[in-house]
Amino acid sequence: MYILYALLGAVMASIGTIFAKVGLKGVDANLLTALRGIVMAVIVTLAALSFGKFTQAGLSSLTAKHWLFIILSGLAGALSWIFFYHALSAGPTVTVTVLDKLSLVFTAILTMIVLAEGITLQAGVGLVLVVVGTILVAIPWNSLISFVK
Repeated sequence: MYILYALLGAVMASIGTIFAKVGLKGVDANLLTALRGIVMAVIVTLAALSFGKFTQAGLSSLTAKHWLFIILSGLAGALSWIFFYHALSAGPTVTVTVLDKLSLVFTAILTMIVLAEGITLQAGVGLVLVVVGTILVAIPWNSLISFVK
């Protein structure tokens, strides 16, 4: 089931990016990011409430360590949005989105360092292909040829 959820998440992220790019015309990227965050907070809170997950018992079960990592995760996510929407307001949608997806590679590296999780040879090859694909999409062909020469 996680694969379906992951694919749905990817589709929604894609649709959200397209809506944001269209919506960025004439709107400051910081304002758009703030308003998007508010909308998302409302929707996520309503979902948690409707699933019975946003409860006093649930909140009181969180330790100081949980709160620290919730705050750090929120901070990193907010900065990710800010940088992404600034890039999206200035650059081509496909290039910005592909560069943003290098987070896959960064996550794999950090997973090995911080969480001491290994990756398989197959995953390693896939990650190298992600980097190669990113280079092919993000760097103009003439620049690549000049660099190689």
